[in-house]
Amino acid sequence: MTVYLIRRLFQAMLVLLFSSAVIYSLFALAPGGPLDELRQNTDPKSRPSEEDIKRQAKLLGADKPWYLWYPTWLAGDTWMDKIGLEEYKGDRKGILRWDWGTSWKFQRNTPVLDIIGDKLPDTLWLMISSTLISLVLGIPLGVFSAVRQYSFFDYVLTTFSFIGLSLPAFWFGLLIIAVSLWFKRNGWFYFPAGDILALRNYEVPILGTVVAGSFLDRVMHLVMPVTVLSMLNLANWSRFMRASMLEVLSQDYVRTARAKGVKERVVIYKHAFRNALIPLITIIVFAIPGVFGGALFTETVFNYKALGFTFISALNLKDYPLAMAFLLISSILLVFATLLADILYTIVDPRIRLE
Repeated sequence: MTVYLIRRLFQAMLVLLFSSAVIYSLFALAPGGPLDELRQNTDPKSRPSEEDIKRQAKLLGADKPWYLWYPTWLAGDTWMDKIGLEEYKGDRKGILRWDWGTSWKFQRNTPVLDIIGDKLPDTLWLMISSTLISLVLGIPLGVFSAVRQYSFFDYVLTTFSFIGLSLPAFWFGLLIIAVSLWFKRNGWFYFPAGDILALRNYEVPILGTVVAGSFLDRVMHLVMPVTVLSMLNLANWSRFMRASMLEVLSQDYVRTARAKGVKERVVIYKHAFRNALIPLITIIVFAIPGVFGGALFTETVFNYKALGFTFISALNLKDYPLAMAFLLISSILLVFATLLADILYTIVDPRIRLE
């Protein structure tokens, strides 16, 4: 196990090194390039000075020969005098030493990590809530549907799953926003249609006055985006759990356990359920990068300005340091999720050994 983990960690470092190179190349070598974008800014209020452009070039390592761009962004330039490149030595530490640069446009001159740290709690509220709801409901529903195959409940869940998988997130979000606004206009109970927190107190039938910035205010604003994400994940995971459970229930060892007179509950939860979880683990652990990245379309529709919304804004504004940091952290979490899946396989199924 230890040897396997060491080998996988070494492989993960190589994958992350390659991913960082690809991410940097996509942004630094894109048509126009980041520095040309700054020079083409004609707005007198936001047009950067030549000093600003030189500082951003230094930040990306673009003030050096092209073969030193990526090493500078990755490891900084404080060490270049040690390899005979004294003229290129600077004070940039690089992302390996936690110097991710500053935002160009989204929050000008604000460290990228400060922006991510500020938006991360709101993203975690949204994504963890929807993920937990989907898991708590989706797995039991999928198991029950498989055990009661072709029953009325199975047909109802199958219909719900097809609807949930077919509805685009942005369309479903706009639909429930319209319903919420209609309820509000008629004086009925409603949930706020957008934002993370309210700017001032507001009245809601039954609940009365909701204080802006309170825990209740946050929960009220979470309900609709969490509903959209939970429905989509619930439809997917319950359907996947049903299919995995049906496959396991058809195995010989399950039929043997039933023939020996083992109680049906023991057959389902001890013999079948754990083995059916193995394929589902792959899907669940790969939701980890999504917990960081947020839901791009859902956050945009509900004006929920967390990390997903921030990433879209960074791309639209061509704020390259912020967008690059977002993609690289997502890559790190994706590699971590792959390793975590392998470890969880051995916990769920002791027959699996990591060699």
